[in-house]
Formats: sequence, structure tokens, C-alpha cells
Amino acid sequence: MERGLFNIGSETTTTLVSQDTGTGNVRSINICNCSSSNTVTVRLFLDDGTNETSIIENLVIPAGVSIFLNESLSFDASVLSMQLQTQGTGVDVNVILK
Repeated sequence: MERGLFNIGSETTTTLVSQDTGTGNVRSINICNCSSSNTVTVRLFLDDGTNETSIIENLVIPAGVSIFLNESLSFDASVLSMQLQTQGTGVDVNVILK
């Protein structure tokens, strides 16, 4: 899959930007619940290996709905990673990170 594109098909935590890359210049994130019938709960957070700081916490995205974030997303990737946690039945989430 291309850099910045993620297809998440289960309850999991996915690293969108790895720590120590030094490239935390995130302009936007589109998170789409591609399921035709199931909601998904997402948590988007920054992690330094010890502490986690939420950007989004317990957001329920209805089936077929997307959320687009484009404000204040850049961070210091030399010390932080950006991760997305998904929960729900029949998770089918697509993420576009720019």
C-alpha cells in the first residue's frame, strides 16, 4: 500500500507515523468508516513510548461516514509516533494521511 494510505480491517492499533522518523509534518487526516452497517470507535493519539496524548478520544463514526482533520496536526516525530486505535464489529476503516 502507498505511503500515507491505510486499510484497517480489525480492532487494532495502527502506527500512522513512526517515532524517530523526524517527519511529523501532517497536514490532514481523512478517516473513513467503509462499513455499510457497523459503527467504528476511533482514538487518534501521539505516543512517546511512555505517555499517550489523545487528539481524538472515543469518536464513534457511523457506517459510511468520514471525518476530516486539518488543523494543528504536525508534531515532533523524532520523539513521538501517531497512532490510530479502532474498535467495533466488522471494522473496515480507510485512512489517508497527507
